Amino acid sequence: MAVKYQIGDDLEITTSENTYAGTVMPSTTKDALFLRLSSGYQVGIKTKQIKNVKIISSVKKENINTKENSKKEDKPELKLDSKLPVISILHTGGTIASKVDYKTGAVIARFSPEELVAMFPELGKIANIKSRLVRNMWSQDMRFAHYNILAKEVKKEIDSGVDGIIITHGTDTLHYSSAALSFVLHNLPIPVLLVGSQRSSDRGSSDASLNLVNAVYFAAAADFGGVAICMHNSSSDDYAAILPAAKTRKMHTSRRDAFKAINASPYSLVDYSKKEINFLTKNYPKKDKTRKIELQFFDEKIKVGMLYQHTNIIYLQV
Repeated sequence: MAVKYQIGDDLEITTSENTYAGTVMPSTTKDALFLRLSSGYQVGIKTKQIKNVKIISSVKKENINTKENSKKEDKPELKLDSKLPVISILHTGGTIASKVDYKTGAVIARFSPEELVAMFPELGKIANIKSRLVRNMWSQDMRFAHYNILAKEVKKEIDSGVDGIIITHGTDTLHYSSAALSFVLHNLPIPVLLVGSQRSSDRGSSDASLNLVNAVYFAAAADFGGVAICMHNSSSDDYAAILPAAKTRKMHTSRRDAFKAINASPYSLVDYSKKEINFLTKNYPKKDKTRKIELQFFDEKIKVGMLYQHTNIIYLQV
């Protein structure tokens, strides 16, 4: 009879070649078992290669950190403050809105306002938080259709009367999405800030908290009214930079200050811990809630060609 195990159980797995001991992690396939070893590394074992399974210790099902059980978790009741602005957080994926279960090593997404405020308590002091999932996807899978979807969701939030919008996003193409939205969203009355995390929340050097908290603080307190990026300004935990949407690039794979303005300067530096917002220029779009947003969508079926020219060589790539 097959041994029944569950996420969080400590197992000893024997194959024809090796023996592994570790904690069962969530899996997206039935063809493999994933274990988190005592070293912290993870290993995937094809189920057809498993010769024997021994349960070393088992966890109670109600203690397993899964989507199913996350619905049962007690969430802090949010108390709305009529004196605070309303900031809406729209999620598209990435590591910034995730929480690590240190038993299994798995990362569980957290999207509700209660969950976010529990993760980042400062948010509740800055604004009344609205939060919902728009898409949960790899940032490299973003297409014109997704930019149009995001634009429509931004308009919904603006029409509902919020004072600022934060879009959480994977960092690989965050700067592409910010540039795209700067072309789609016209006549913005409030700030729309894209924010991500270079390092996951299970690392002591994670930038998730600083980036998100400073983005919400800037959206709530500044008179900025356009599309921008909010990310670390340096490798230290001090200021975040508010970067121009269409003039920013990701310059490094893991540095927390990987995002830099190209041939331009940041609009502002912001440090919530000091309650400081220092604008570096007077030339920035201003917040004006009397303006009516206009959307100019991408043609989702358009094909883009690139013409390359080298010495004695010209070729077209579509």
